[in-house]
Amino acid sequence: MPNAPVQLVLNNERLRGDRKRGRPGDNGTDFFENDDGGFAAHRESLVAAVRAIRDSLAQASFDGLGHVKVTMKRTAIAKTHRPQTKLFQDRWAPQVGTDGVGEPIFAVTPAALDKVIAAMDSAETEVARKVDEETGKARLTPTRQRCEVSAIASITLWSEADRRDFSAADAATWMQRAGAGSGYIVTCFPIVSAADVAGVVTGASKALAALEVALSHEKLDVHPLAGARGSGGALSLTVALSPRAIEPAGASALTLPEAHEDILRALGSNPLVRSIALPPIVSAERGSSAVLGGPAPEQYFENSDEVPVAKVGVIDGGVGAHLDDWIGARWGQLRDDDRDTDHGTFISGLLIAEKRMNPAFPGEQKHGCVVYDIDVLPADPGGTGRPFNGYYPGGFTEFFDEIEQAVAEYRREYGVRVFNLSINVRAPRTSQTYGWSAERLDEIAVKHDVIFVISAGNLDPADTRPEWHSTPTNALAALTADTVGFLAEPGESLRNVSVSAVNPPRMPGQVPLALARYSRRGPGLRGATKPDFAHIGGSGSPLADGSRGILSVNGDGALVTGCGTSYAAPLVARRLADLDSLIDGEVSREVLLALMVHFANTPLLYSHKMLRPAAQNLIGFGMPITAEKMLQRDDSEITLVVSSVIRPREDNWFEFRWPDALVDDGKCRGQARVTLVARPPVAYQHGDERVRANIDAHLKQRKKNGKFATRLKRVNAAPTPDKEHKSEHELLVESMKWQLVKSFETPKMTGSGPSAEWRFQVDYLERADEHLPVEGIPYAAILTIADPKGQAPVFTQMRQNLNAVNVQTDDIRTSIRTRATT
Repeated sequence: MPNAPVQLVLNNERLRGDRKRGRPGDNGTDFFENDDGGFAAHRESLVAAVRAIRDSLAQASFDGLGHVKVTMKRTAIAKTHRPQTKLFQDRWAPQVGTDGVGEPIFAVTPAALDKVIAAMDSAETEVARKVDEETGKARLTPTRQRCEVSAIASITLWSEADRRDFSAADAATWMQRAGAGSGYIVTCFPIVSAADVAGVVTGASKALAALEVALSHEKLDVHPLAGARGSGGALSLTVALSPRAIEPAGASALTLPEAHEDILRALGSNPLVRSIALPPIVSAERGSSAVLGGPAPEQYFENSDEVPVAKVGVIDGGVGAHLDDWIGARWGQLRDDDRDTDHGTFISGLLIAEKRMNPAFPGEQKHGCVVYDIDVLPADPGGTGRPFNGYYPGGFTEFFDEIEQAVAEYRREYGVRVFNLSINVRAPRTSQTYGWSAERLDEIAVKHDVIFVISAGNLDPADTRPEWHSTPTNALAALTADTVGFLAEPGESLRNVSVSAVNPPRMPGQVPLALARYSRRGPGLRGATKPDFAHIGGSGSPLADGSRGILSVNGDGALVTGCGTSYAAPLVARRLADLDSLIDGEVSREVLLALMVHFANTPLLYSHKMLRPAAQNLIGFGMPITAEKMLQRDDSEITLVVSSVIRPREDNWFEFRWPDALVDDGKCRGQARVTLVARPPVAYQHGDERVRANIDAHLKQRKKNGKFATRLKRVNAAPTPDKEHKSEHELLVESMKWQLVKSFETPKMTGSGPSAEWRFQVDYLERADEHLPVEGIPYAAILTIADPKGQAPVFTQMRQNLNAVNVQTDDIRTSIRTRATT
């Protein structure tokens, strides 16, 4: 029976303990062990590269200031191998950013590089040996200098080619598009000091002065960009769109491409400039839809007996007037003739009456939701971008400023925490670049304590895949052939949720709950599993009568069918809003997200051994169940929620005994699942290493030697062999290292281990030269222990076991206010 509520741990202080972390006992790893000749050649090659960079900077302006990118070997990307202890010390070459994984960037001058060269030259060719006192055997003892040199693959100067990947002609063409009003996005390296090399500061000061001169031209419009990346900041830079944009003294008027070329040349030669990007262009995401007949039956939108408490903001082109009974407020940004309410009404209809209109959908979703109409996307039937430009002449920056104003007001006045967002953001960028719109949504979400639910995006009709094949081999072949169907910006947003679409049930000839043929998918960028979830978005192959397996209403109240990831997103947003409304008192964003992830369901078809490795890139953590089912569980399991903050120099943990009903002769049966969602610092100037602290959760069983061994495997992933020591690349994949959201499970245990003693632990790891914030990092960790057979009294026995170790818990739905009062 589902009468065992999810339990919130009330006394978090009980979990705090001193941090126990082993320290390396030597100078690191020599990646040329027993290959002295190979090391000597490698060292000389690196020294020659650094000398060439030094000589080039010595001939340059700005006191020779420059930036170098150090690329670590693939096997040496862990922070213990970074070259900042001996070679690139802060005293002469401070780190100012990161590019890809294992690619730190340092500010340097010729004098600084002389010190780097001297440190490299000091790395010994022949490694000394020392007798190990415990074993009595001689072992190699390389110096730290040798270890650092051996770990580096290459050292290169940050050049104009790194700053931009487009031509002036490309820029001039892109900037003339309606909606591109923001102009160039210019990101700068921070100005830092180096105690032993004055030129790092003086050179940066001169470069800054030169940049200010270059940007002071009367034909340039320059202003700071919200969500700027790092202390270096970012600027939006608009070139006047006129054939006579820039007229240097004594010269004839420049053409538009020439004007852009001059600006780009001035920016590209300045060492403080890190990157120059073209602005993204925002447009509405539109799924396919078709009217199926007359007005929707009145009973679909009749008020239920219970007053709806779920609240969702719909950021779109407006919501139809026939849903007024369910509208909490309207933002009113758009004029009536600029409102296209069909898409926003389809979404709102699903939020309000998903189950009444679609009874075949899984779960028992309750009726009713209060919708907050944030109409910010103007109608654009011709796809010209001009209507958007009319409302937001400054481009995407002004658009997201408008969104933030609406979100801030609705959060403050009405307590809305969940916002549904379906937009297209196009920019000439690579798929490996974290988008500015994603960064802006991250900032808004954290600042206002809200969550955006973002559609993963639809493929263009010409790029859609064949319908999912019932044979896994053929289904995987179609995915492999799809080279363009990856997540659309801003779906990579770390702090928010993105949703892919799966097929509806009961569509003849189609595989139920398989990835829809039009849906974009993962993998996401480093630091996140994307998409986070999947839900039904309608079929990409309509039946003969036009039906796509999903029903809602359009702006006029007519019954319509359609398909798109923008129709899957509200089904996830509704469950998230329900969860928030069912808990008395306000829980953190991390708790809401963790509960959604923890109880997400993976459709059976993805458990096939061929599909399991790809599952997380297709459906993320799965399909969320209803909030009621999340919070009210069966007696044969227990779910614990730890909502806390991990502080510097501490671990959070408690030890407990496995439920007696699942222990036979000291061996444990059952199954466990652990989910963790954290809010670590995110520094976008560090590229693929933007997440600056790794918060981790462990469930460990005591071994015969008294130590604890982990028993967890990543959810929706292929089995991997157990190894005592794993590479950083293996940890990035298998342990979801450096990710904000993680979920693990144990295989079904039929008799595991020699002991019934277990430990649940949350700990942290910082990046190289990074320190945990003094105030700590908020997190939510969830642990479920269950009897897969549904018989053992796990809930009762575990509560007794927890009380025995002074871990106090109570129903999460009513305990938030109690804990706050206490």
